Amino acid sequence: MDRKTKQLSNPFSTGGGGAHFEAHILASFVVLMLSGGYAPCLPCWPITKIKPQGKIDGYDTDDLIVFVENKGTQEQRKLLGQVKHAPAFTKGDIELPGVFQAAWDDFNNPQIFKQNKDVIALITGPLSKTDFHNVHWLLNQARHTANADEFYRHVERAKFSPAKAEEKLGVIQYHLQQANYNSSLSQEDLYSFLRHFHLFGYDLGDEVGVTLSLLYSHIAQFNQQAPQWVWSRAVDLVQTWNKDAGTITRENLPEDLRDAFKRPVVTHIPSEFVEPHLDIAKQDWRQHKYAIDLALLLLVGGWNEKNEADISTVAKITGQDYSDLAPKIQELLQVADSPLSLHNGIWKISERINLWEQLGSRIFDQHLEVFKECAVSVLTERDPAFELPKEDRFAASIYGKTTKWSPALKKGLAEGLALLGSHPNMLDNCSLDKAEITAVLAIRDIFADADWVLWGSLNNLLPVLAEAAPSDFLGAVENALQVSPCPFDDFFAQEGSGGFGDTNYMTGLLWALETLAWDAEYLIRVCVLLGELASRDPGGNWRNRPGNSLSTIILPWYPQTLASFEKRKTAVKTLCNELPDIGWKLVLGLLPRNHGISMGSHKPSWRNPVPDDWKPKVTNQGYWEEVSFYAELAVSSAGCDIDRLVDLIGDLENLTDPSFKRLLNVLSSDGIVRLSEENRYPIWDKLRKIIFQHRQHPKAKWALPDELLASIEEVANKIKPSNPFYLYRHVFVLSYRTDKYEKDIDWKIQYKKNDEHRQEIIGKILSEGGIQAVINFSKVLGHPTYVGYALASVADEEIDNFLLPAYLKNFSSFIESYVGWRRYNNGWSWVDGIEKLEWSQKQVAQLLIYLPFNKDTWERAADWLGDEEREYWLHVDEKRYRADENWGIAVDKLLEYGRPYATINCLAEMLQENQPIDVEQCIKALLAAASSSEAAHRLDYHHAAELIEMLQKSSEIETDDLFKVEWAYLPLLDGHHGISPKTIENNLANHPESFCQTIQLVYCSTNSDEDKDERSEQKKNIAQNALRLLENWRTPPGIQEDGSFDQDHFSNWLERTKELCFESGHLEVALYHIGEVLIHSPADDSGLWINKIVADALNAKDADDMRNGFYIKTINSRGVHRIDPTGKPERELAEKYRQQAEDVENAGYHRLAATLRDLAKSYDRDAERIISEHTHRKNK
Repeated sequence: MDRKTKQLSNPFSTGGGGAHFEAHILASFVVLMLSGGYAPCLPCWPITKIKPQGKIDGYDTDDLIVFVENKGTQEQRKLLGQVKHAPAFTKGDIELPGVFQAAWDDFNNPQIFKQNKDVIALITGPLSKTDFHNVHWLLNQARHTANADEFYRHVERAKFSPAKAEEKLGVIQYHLQQANYNSSLSQEDLYSFLRHFHLFGYDLGDEVGVTLSLLYSHIAQFNQQAPQWVWSRAVDLVQTWNKDAGTITRENLPEDLRDAFKRPVVTHIPSEFVEPHLDIAKQDWRQHKYAIDLALLLLVGGWNEKNEADISTVAKITGQDYSDLAPKIQELLQVADSPLSLHNGIWKISERINLWEQLGSRIFDQHLEVFKECAVSVLTERDPAFELPKEDRFAASIYGKTTKWSPALKKGLAEGLALLGSHPNMLDNCSLDKAEITAVLAIRDIFADADWVLWGSLNNLLPVLAEAAPSDFLGAVENALQVSPCPFDDFFAQEGSGGFGDTNYMTGLLWALETLAWDAEYLIRVCVLLGELASRDPGGNWRNRPGNSLSTIILPWYPQTLASFEKRKTAVKTLCNELPDIGWKLVLGLLPRNHGISMGSHKPSWRNPVPDDWKPKVTNQGYWEEVSFYAELAVSSAGCDIDRLVDLIGDLENLTDPSFKRLLNVLSSDGIVRLSEENRYPIWDKLRKIIFQHRQHPKAKWALPDELLASIEEVANKIKPSNPFYLYRHVFVLSYRTDKYEKDIDWKIQYKKNDEHRQEIIGKILSEGGIQAVINFSKVLGHPTYVGYALASVADEEIDNFLLPAYLKNFSSFIESYVGWRRYNNGWSWVDGIEKLEWSQKQVAQLLIYLPFNKDTWERAADWLGDEEREYWLHVDEKRYRADENWGIAVDKLLEYGRPYATINCLAEMLQENQPIDVEQCIKALLAAASSSEAAHRLDYHHAAELIEMLQKSSEIETDDLFKVEWAYLPLLDGHHGISPKTIENNLANHPESFCQTIQLVYCSTNSDEDKDERSEQKKNIAQNALRLLENWRTPPGIQEDGSFDQDHFSNWLERTKELCFESGHLEVALYHIGEVLIHSPADDSGLWINKIVADALNAKDADDMRNGFYIKTINSRGVHRIDPTGKPERELAEKYRQQAEDVENAGYHRLAATLRDLAKSYDRDAERIISEHTHRKNK
């Protein structure tokens, strides 16, 4: 089948709505570029150019190419976009073949597309609900799973996989196989593509829409008078540009359009005209009457005056009672250019180095002795948060696990040590080297015999402490690495997944070592220590890892050290000698294109500080000289080590020419050629893959030249195995493609050729070594499925008798494909003809399990197994094969044999296929699943939710049955699956008795002495379920099914509820929850924002608990939100509730008004706090 590559086209030549939609998409990116907005799914870097037609520059995805650039590093990323207004994700869609053809070609062209950096997007208008939900889910799963295996497991087996996910994945795979010369894709290739592919939905092209509103908002930041005109101008412009296949940049856009995005020039009165011009002399702190106090406070740096331990320590260092010191520092705070600041009780001193120069002479030896004693005492405090499990430490303060001294004092004292160690010469009146020795001794004392808890307690301070005494700090790390158990092993063990509440305790140590690596004197020691840590690193989800720190420091194009290239070379060679495996990983990472991004490393602040905007001076010649050294070092370090050579072959394209040739010489040397086939197989297989990849795309810009491929092929032929176990191993994988790639061939024919090739190989192995050789061959494969298929195609009765039933249980993957394919090729007569008289019932059941999950198999299970039929139904995988219209049989049997989870999956399939469902069967399955002992991961909660939604819409179900189902699945019905417990909520709102019973399930009565600790686990679970129901309840009493509000019903319900809850001893908590649900009350017919009957109830004298519930629920209903440093959202909410308070007060409800005014004041306080904290951070 001949691929027809998409030709360069003018989208306006075809006319129609598609071109109109495409013009609007292009215009939206122009607006983003001009307004400083960002392109979706790319880093938040400025958009630098947009290409409406990419074909002319070699792109196949040519509707638009959006380029963004990091202004600091000049690194570019790009979005390759195809615009299709309304595609359908089906195999027969006429637009998707072209989309995926272009996307696949560009994805596999490294000259224009950088994997893991660039993205490909299909930009559409409205999609069907099924396509939108399932395709988005697939793409999100691809980006959030660790590997292809996990992705496919989620798609095929996970309980949260949408019903059509597998089908839509099949559609995408089908179109990509068509794009891939009608050849099958490996799971890894498909997974990698999906990670880079995005689906954007734009409601553009009409006069209204959310996207258009957001674009108008962007434009209005610059031009509030005529955003519609600016938008129309952008649309007109891109139509012209698209027709001419030009490139759009900010500079070549028309001046009128650029001017529309210029911010108005605001001229401020010069500051010298605002401030009175007074000659105020800068404060000379040396002559100030409190100079000695300020000098000693310089050592302290910061403290919390609300913390008694802090106060005691400050008093000890300054040599005076804090009551005597307080008036002095308060007076110092009033001075115009005071270095002191006070915020929420926390004192800080700024400009410490400048003040150190002025006031250093005020400090004497005895001051340093006291300071050292205090610093060591404070900084060796073990954080009590470590007494908690790691997942609870983020809430340590809630558990009362707080440190004796404040973080402000600890940071200040650590910086005081750094000040002593880095600027010792300022202390004129101290003994020679006293300041430096004080810092050194303090560091030694702090880390003497330090365990992992102390290292972890000092995590945030380690970079500062490292600068206090670098050599001794490195010595402390070296000593810790020699201790058994090593404290840093516990650091790694404490690492979480990187989610909420997790802390990486290794970060501070890595930053400390990165800080010291800037100094050439410490570079080699630091690299060796990072190597030691990397050798202990078990890996994890955090990016802060020792190996990454090493690469960042040495990176040739952006080194994070002031050491020379010669010193860096020595550091790498030292690491290779002392820690060969770590050195090897580092050298590979330093080859070209392996690290195209660097975030830089932690920089020193006290000792030889490095500016944040520092950039290394690396010349082109210097870079390639350094890279060549690392390439040569990689080849020499690899030697004849098989694993290293395989690693290096994967980096062939990154080697310089001399090292490339040297590597090929090594691979073709006698030392490799004479290895056993087993040992040299990985090398040959890696070379084979590289040759195939480049032969497959000979015209691609990234393909290696023929002469280089020929030299690689020559080496591969030298070490090519002859043993079929190694020679044909690659043929029996899903991603196998014939080595002689044929473009013009139908994919079905290609599949047939692959099958024939596999059958030929298995036949050869069978003839030479017998059936046992085939079995042994299958055992060396990761996925022996294709061996089973191939063997089934050439097998005879003798092979059947050898394999069955002996291998039914022992070798499931191989035998499963064998049994399935034998039946497929020979029909049910083959199954029936197997002699099973001497088989056990379990063996018969296992044979049936490997057959299709349909009526033919079920009938044989009943006939062959009789009373032992349960052996089949207990173990069969209901997802193995699609059944037919007889799902009902399977549903009955699975329920009969206690498999409600599997039953739910079958019922969900019936629902998807619009087959009639027995409501009673469905209820029975759902209720049985709620108490089933099956493994929890087997229950597909998405399927359960779909079935519950179906039941809620059914007219056949009894209310009591639906109530039981909703109660059993209450945690699932929280709105996240699009459904809520409607029956239960309506029951609460209509029956006071039900509401009171629910309250009693959660709370103890004030009339009894019930001990809640004595409740059984079952009762506690029921109470938790009931509380969840009350907290999510959104249907106020009085709300009718049609949405109207029955005032009489509300009043009667409330009165009866009060009576019942008063009698049971639950009135207060009941009123509180009633107040919570009343935030959802409707407006009054008079126009008041709340129904007057409800307002009257909330305003009652005895309704304090109701008003309290109303208040708390209103605050909590805001949910998660972004913090605006201006406090504007909080001010708006405050104003909203003030107005509501005014309205209800004027209507006669003054108590409710008071509650609303309290709400307004609460948001006013929040606004003031946010503004204050932002201002404080800004001024730090």
